[in-house]
Amino acid sequence: MKKWFHSVSLKVLSVLLCAALLGCIAANLTENASSPFSTVLGTVFTPLQKVSAFLSDNWKESKWRFVSSGYYMKEMERMQKEIDSLRSQLVDYEQSRQKLTLYEEFLGLKEKNPDYTFVAGSVIARDSVDMYQSFVLDCGSTDGVSVNDPVIYGANLAGIVKEVRTSSCVVKTFLNPGISVSAYEVRSREEGYVEGNALLAKDGSCRLSALSRNTAISNGGIVCTSGIGGIYPRDFIIGTVKEVADETADISSYAILTPAVDFQSLTDVFVLTDFAGKGEE
Repeated sequence: MKKWFHSVSLKVLSVLLCAALLGCIAANLTENASSPFSTVLGTVFTPLQKVSAFLSDNWKESKWRFVSSGYYMKEMERMQKEIDSLRSQLVDYEQSRQKLTLYEEFLGLKEKNPDYTFVAGSVIARDSVDMYQSFVLDCGSTDGVSVNDPVIYGANLAGIVKEVRTSSCVVKTFLNPGISVSAYEVRSREEGYVEGNALLAKDGSCRLSALSRNTAISNGGIVCTSGIGGIYPRDFIIGTVKEVADETADISSYAILTPAVDFQSLTDVFVLTDFAGKGEE
């Protein structure tokens, strides 16, 4: 008997009786028409119903948020693909535009100089350790390219072919000390020759040497090929004067030039395989 008073069954029965009693009291106080048993059930289970409703509502909202996040992720991926595609189209357009501009410039030169024979070439390699910025083109002997053919970019001189392979060639720029270009300054008409050296090449510059001590060349002057020597046609732009100085070893002067061509950004050029006066001293 003593064990029964301490049993779980008695405790459960006591809880239920207390709940029923509370329900009766609540029903009397509120004058509720419902039975005491219904009131008890409502009292006990109403909080559980509220908890259940809360969890249900939040699950629906969480589920909607999950679906919404997945939708937006897919939209972001789709938009990123569109952006990448448009960016690629823009690059293609810009490259085509640059090529068209280059061809238009050369067409103008061709009209003025019908004796020009040329081969189009694209830069396919650069020598990263060459401070004189040489580069390789995708045209070679099968295209009619030969050693000492001048390389131009529009109306600007870019360099000269110094090595020819079957389908490629190596071009050296006039920043290289081994390259000498007969030239003149447009305004003063004074002549000299363009050469490079290691010190100037670090700054991407070269020099117009063998000028008179009292030269009339000044900053901003434009220097072009003179055509003397039969290697380069006349009047291709080499660069712009940025400084004039006197030689210390003799009575001549020289001018420091900024090349008209940015050798590092070159992508497409022309190789002049023949022109009037080629090879003539």
